[in-house]
Amino acid sequence: MPVVQLIISLIVLGILYSRMIRRESPGPIAKTQAIVPVILGAVSTVLSFLLFLAIGFSLDKAGFSSQHLPAFIRSVIAAFISAGLPEEITKFLMILLALLVFHSRLRNVYEYILIGAAVGLGFTLLEEFFYGSDSVVTAIARLITIASHMVFGIIMAKHLGTAKYNRIKGSGSVTGEYVLAFLVPILLHTLYDAGTATNVYMNSGDEDAELIGIAIALAVTVALFIVQIVVLVRLKRNTEKYCGMVISNSDIER
Repeated sequence: MPVVQLIISLIVLGILYSRMIRRESPGPIAKTQAIVPVILGAVSTVLSFLLFLAIGFSLDKAGFSSQHLPAFIRSVIAAFISAGLPEEITKFLMILLALLVFHSRLRNVYEYILIGAAVGLGFTLLEEFFYGSDSVVTAIARLITIASHMVFGIIMAKHLGTAKYNRIKGSGSVTGEYVLAFLVPILLHTLYDAGTATNVYMNSGDEDAELIGIAIALAVTVALFIVQIVVLVRLKRNTEKYCGMVISNSDIER
């Protein structure tokens, strides 16, 4: 099943990403600029796991425990520690690294967005390979939210690009855009995992609590599916706008 999920992810997200590249104006990015961020995204999958282990070890050494807290709070804390924080931080860092590598080539905010999408794509591919599930229910949920990491990357990069654009133009928020770039993906990811992967209600052993847990899982899965659609549709509609938000007059040959 993980191999099947990997192949499906590669096909679906590959099509989405290639269409995003073709929509760019005045012309497409170079192949290296398209591929390297995908590789960095895959690297961030490994780094996120190492960061998760480091956070868990540190909290254990500090004697931290959330067992005395309400079930929902425990679910949120577990989601934040296991996914929301480590995965989004490492993707954020890889996006920054890609922006640094290609800083002399970046022409507009849309190219920032392409980098964010690519990092999210790379992360998803390696995650599906290592963490794909043999559970049919889990596999379906992952398929429904297949573009989530890509969307989180798009959100990050859009706000980073907008911050750069605002700073150059001397108008609009800069600090606020940086804050949104960092916090929004972490919040969305944490809430989704709190309702699914780390949902305490679903493993409580109490039938009524488990029904509540299932309802929460369904609700957050549908919500994230809608978020994906909204972000991708709005991005398509605003492609010209983001391409017009010029941050460099570089005439480097593509």
